[in-house]
Amino acid sequence: MTRRGITLIELVVVIALMAIVAGVSAPTLASLGRPGNASGLDVVVTMLRRTRATAIQRATVVTVTIDPTSARYWTDPPDTAAGLALPPQATLSARSQRVHFRFAPDGRSITDEPLFVREGASVRPVILETWTGEVRRDSR
Repeated sequence: MTRRGITLIELVVVIALMAIVAGVSAPTLASLGRPGNASGLDVVVTMLRRTRATAIQRATVVTVTIDPTSARYWTDPPDTAAGLALPPQATLSARSQRVHFRFAPDGRSITDEPLFVREGASVRPVILETWTGEVRRDSR
C-alpha cells in the first residue's frame, strides 16, 4: 500500500516550527521601518542628502529651509514641509531663526550659516562641502 499526503503529526511539527521562526523574527521585522537609534545628526544629514539627490535627479536648484526652534523644514521645489523626527534628547541650534541650504543641479551646495545638533552634552555641526555638495557628520 502506498502512502500519499502528510500525517497530522507532520503538519503540527511544521506549523510549530513556523510559529517559532515568526516569534523570533517579529521584533526585527517590526523595527525595519523605524530609524532605530539614529542620532539627531543622522536624521538631519539623511534629510539633506536626500534633498541633494533630488536636486541632481531633477536637474534643478532645490532650497531647504530649516527652523531650528521647531525642528521643521521646507523644501522649494517641490513645496513640501515636514518635521524632523529627532530623538527626544536632540535639539537644533543656529544663530538665526532659519538656516538655508541650497543645492545646485550639479550637486554643489551653499548654506548661509552653520547648523548644530545638540544631544546631551555633545554639540556637533552639520558639515556641508561647498564644492562637492557632500553633506556629512563630523568625525568626532
